[in-house]
Amino acid sequence: MTATATTDTALAASAATDEDLSAIFDPIFARIAEGAVSRERDRRLPHEQIGWLREAGFGRLRLPRAAGGFGATADQQAALLIGLGAADSNIVQALRGHIGFVEFVLAHPREEFRDFWFAELAAGALVGNAESERTGPFARQATRVHQEDGELVLDGTKYYTTGSIFADWILVSARAEEGVSGEAGLATVVVRADAPGVRIEDDWDGFGQRLTGSGTTVFTGVPVDPRFVTARSAESAPGSVLHATYQLVHLSALAGIAEAALRDITEFVRTRPRNLFNPAIAPTEDPVSLQVLGESFGAVKTVRASVLAAAASVEAASAAQRSGAEEAETTALLAAADAHVFGIQSTVIDLVLRATGRIFEVGGASATSGSRALDRHWRNARTISSHNPAIYRQQAVGNHLANGVPPAASFLALLAAEPAN
Repeated sequence: MTATATTDTALAASAATDEDLSAIFDPIFARIAEGAVSRERDRRLPHEQIGWLREAGFGRLRLPRAAGGFGATADQQAALLIGLGAADSNIVQALRGHIGFVEFVLAHPREEFRDFWFAELAAGALVGNAESERTGPFARQATRVHQEDGELVLDGTKYYTTGSIFADWILVSARAEEGVSGEAGLATVVVRADAPGVRIEDDWDGFGQRLTGSGTTVFTGVPVDPRFVTARSAESAPGSVLHATYQLVHLSALAGIAEAALRDITEFVRTRPRNLFNPAIAPTEDPVSLQVLGESFGAVKTVRASVLAAAASVEAASAAQRSGAEEAETTALLAAADAHVFGIQSTVIDLVLRATGRIFEVGGASATSGSRALDRHWRNARTISSHNPAIYRQQAVGNHLANGVPPAASFLALLAAEPAN
């Protein structure tokens, strides 16, 4: 039996239907899409839009029905993320840390931890992410949890803290001193975003995904509840779909960007008043435009199908874990899910980047107008694709195929490695 086999057995049986979820969230996605271009031009963070999703329960999609969630499957969640990505991919990425945290909770070995966070998440709490540093490799976290005057406190600086500026809580990777989480070593800590000593700065300067709140967060003597400290060894012991889920969020955002690009360029072709290079033919009958639209359509459909198929593999592993399947079966399904998600990353990236670049073939200089912001599709896709480089994950999949090493193990070994010098 897995550690969480009895915690959410009702999830699959009582999951919300696709129609239920669409009825709730599709109208919200439409509202979000209405202001996406103006937010991009003015660099306005989507606080209000994320608030709409919070109120509708987007943050509790994967929670069991019995815990106040929708009991959504991984593939249902991915389909919704694609729809949200087509509306505004910034918001998908801003919620990535929260989505990963939910999976972290679902697979957590401590029942009291799960019970507390089920209640928090069901009440609408959002959780941000703060793991990256600039001071060295992941294995040497400069951020630390330590004892000070008999209390646990957190000190450190994190970069690319995606979504934390919108969140109620922040998940932080840190080095725990001996006695904090059983032994000295890496730990995961969750602290209040509004706790004394937390300072979040919106200083992300990337050329894409500008509205994700991926800035710097500084922790200075932040109080830490011992209940919310998890040693990394304990976190990874039961295995989970966490690593696949994190990448699946990126892939869903990319699929959404591709859909948005096709939507926007189709509308551009339909409304063009003239065809400069082939004036004898109406823009909607121009062979070049029609070919680009047809190619883009094929890419969009291929990407969507690929992402949802990978999400189904993630769901198969998650379902096995929930049902208490034999450890060998669950382990094999978890590795297969990681391989599926990691394996399609480069293919999805290549298709989406090509599609978002090809849209300019149909419009000439007018397609580059800042008022249309068509460039945001390529910039956002390129930025997402630069996170967690896919080429390393391809190597992990190759190692799995040739040597039977689980992909997540290969990738985590890279993060845990010490510098050669």
